[in-house]
Amino acid sequence: SGTDILKVGAAVEKRIEELEATRFPAGVKCHKVFFQPERVSDALGTFVINLMESVVIVVLILMIFMGIRSGLIIGASLVLIVIGSLMFLGGLDGTMQRVSLAALILAMGMLVDNAIVIIDGILVGIKEGKPRMEALTAIGRQTAMPLLGATMIAILAFLPIFMSPDTAGIYVRDLFIVLAVSLMLSWVLALAHVPLMGNRYLKFSNSSNGEGGALYTSRFYVMLEKVLHWGLKHRITVISIVIALLAITGVSYQFVTRGFFPDMAYNQLYMEYKLPEGTNSTRVKADLEEIRQYMMKNEDVTHVTTSIGGTPGRYNLVRSIANPSLAYGELIVDFTSPETLDENIEAMQEYVSAHYPDAYVKLKKYNLMFKKYPIEAQFCGPDPAVLHQLADSARQIMENCPDVMQITTDWEPQVPVLKINYDQSTARMMGLSRSDVSMSLLTATGGVPIGSFYEGIHKNTIYLKELSETGTPIEDLENTQVFATLPSFNTLMSKETLVKLKAGTLQKDDIIDGMLGSTPLKQISKSIDVEWEDPVVVRHNGQRAQSVQASPRLGMETETVRQEIVEQIEAIPLPAGYSLEWQGENAASSRSMKYLFMNVPIAIILIITILIMLFKDYRKPLIILCSVPLVLIGVIAAMLATNKVFDFVAIVGTLGLIGMIVKNGIVLMDEISLEIEAGKEPIEALIYSSKSRLRPVMMASLTTILGMIPLIPDPMFGSMAAAIMGGLLVGSIMILIVVPVLYALFFHLKAEK
Repeated sequence: SGTDILKVGAAVEKRIEELEATRFPAGVKCHKVFFQPERVSDALGTFVINLMESVVIVVLILMIFMGIRSGLIIGASLVLIVIGSLMFLGGLDGTMQRVSLAALILAMGMLVDNAIVIIDGILVGIKEGKPRMEALTAIGRQTAMPLLGATMIAILAFLPIFMSPDTAGIYVRDLFIVLAVSLMLSWVLALAHVPLMGNRYLKFSNSSNGEGGALYTSRFYVMLEKVLHWGLKHRITVISIVIALLAITGVSYQFVTRGFFPDMAYNQLYMEYKLPEGTNSTRVKADLEEIRQYMMKNEDVTHVTTSIGGTPGRYNLVRSIANPSLAYGELIVDFTSPETLDENIEAMQEYVSAHYPDAYVKLKKYNLMFKKYPIEAQFCGPDPAVLHQLADSARQIMENCPDVMQITTDWEPQVPVLKINYDQSTARMMGLSRSDVSMSLLTATGGVPIGSFYEGIHKNTIYLKELSETGTPIEDLENTQVFATLPSFNTLMSKETLVKLKAGTLQKDDIIDGMLGSTPLKQISKSIDVEWEDPVVVRHNGQRAQSVQASPRLGMETETVRQEIVEQIEAIPLPAGYSLEWQGENAASSRSMKYLFMNVPIAIILIITILIMLFKDYRKPLIILCSVPLVLIGVIAAMLATNKVFDFVAIVGTLGLIGMIVKNGIVLMDEISLEIEAGKEPIEALIYSSKSRLRPVMMASLTTILGMIPLIPDPMFGSMAAAIMGGLLVGSIMILIVVPVLYALFFHLKAEK
């Protein structure tokens, strides 16, 4: 812990080279089964390139829409923020990994929000002909506290992630840390660095271009003004349209593909192979060798590693670990690339399932939220027989669903057990005990281990075993001879025995025969039967439980497939004292969502507190909060358009959108308040404020949206990027229209002209 995995990997490689040169016997080589440093290096290299691409995209967009000089000023500030954030995190023993780099890409657009507001205010001051120092400092004095409040809110939107104690929350916790550091640094540099750079590189003139209204005459401003005039006159219609869009979004959500965590983009998978308990390991070894040879014939496969009896050492945290068993084995399969793995996994799964029908065989990718069985219905209750019936009913439902495969249960097949109805009183009369019976049965069946010998390097056990007169195993166990052990000597050498010895009526040889004699098993037992029993009774929270487990068809999302069978399985009648719980990925997802949303009220309370402190009013914060659900329209539309999975990281991104939209709402609401306080007619102030905030709001949104383009192909953060891009685009456009309309409604303003 606390070390650099790339440096550790280099040290390991160096040491292996030394051992191969000096210590390894001839013909012995070392092969890398799984080498995390290489994967980390590749992932970080890709993310660093994505980060650089994101910076370039943001700077180019700013230069195009705000001018070369303004774009370079904001771009220089952005580079300083990224470098400063990495230095600060390094001082706090932070790590550079996929999540921290993805957080910087995610924050790329938000990092320039404050600078855009400041530079836009400076440009407006220049056009209005304000003196140099007035133009450079007025916007900072005016917006410093609103921007601080907006920045704090953007950070607080990610607070529930940081507070989540669940594994998923811990994995993405660095999002909050990186965003908090970088956004606060962006606020400081926007107020200090941007005016200094503007003083040096922006052109100032003493001539005024007229009143502020003349500044916004392009077609975009004219179009927005027309929409606002219409919306302020038809407020109920606008609100009705928004509610209808939200209703359509709610209906469309059922068509969104849902999941938990995406699979890792590795060029390696592992295959679990499990035969019924009690199967000899030689059968497992032979089957795995056949499968290995089949896979090595594929030109896309580079290497296959075999493991028998259990999972190899814990070489990776994002995979399931099997219970040790001689009936279990694994193959770790390397492909030429992640793409060829995806192309071959389905065909390989079909082949091994068809050729080895009596085994549970599953080809699995690595996944952060690994679950051995993604779909798992667990029945709990006191009677194993009833649990078997319930499990059989659920299994039948799963087998009738074409999208469900690899169906099994967590109870092993029943095994035959030899049951002896021991007659204790008769056995005592003969000087026999339970241990005598068990030891004699062991010699007649499996044999008693008494030693071992080595055949080369292989250790073999020597068994003492009782055979029939012909040298064959005893089949008639009723006639198995039970031998008395040494404690029966005390019984034979009783007072009566000693008297007979003294009188000469009993010879010493008779005593020895009695000690070494045997009794047929049927004489000391009432019955001998073979019964079938469950080898292991599984319990959950101290109660007997049986789970029906399965996997989705390859290419299908787990939750989508589970929804196809959930109603039928939940409709199975449960006797009194029995219950049904969904385990697997559903339980893990529900637990993560619980911990994530458990802390959302804290973040909301803090956000509302900041809003009230900023505006000293309850209606203005309420207006901003009412506009937050607008992001869902864009989020769901983006998920459907891109066919991305709405998973845990997408939900995290959606929560982050709250801060982004509230930040835009604060900037707009602050401008409205300033214009009304300056004496403008309220309706005119609403329209003018929305027009004046069009460029900074849309520029901030556009830089965030386009800056996330490099994240779209990423299997882990692609869904988050799509959610934020869609939600921010729709939310930013609608907030410029809906906030003025809601303001007019809440403050009872009339639009007569």
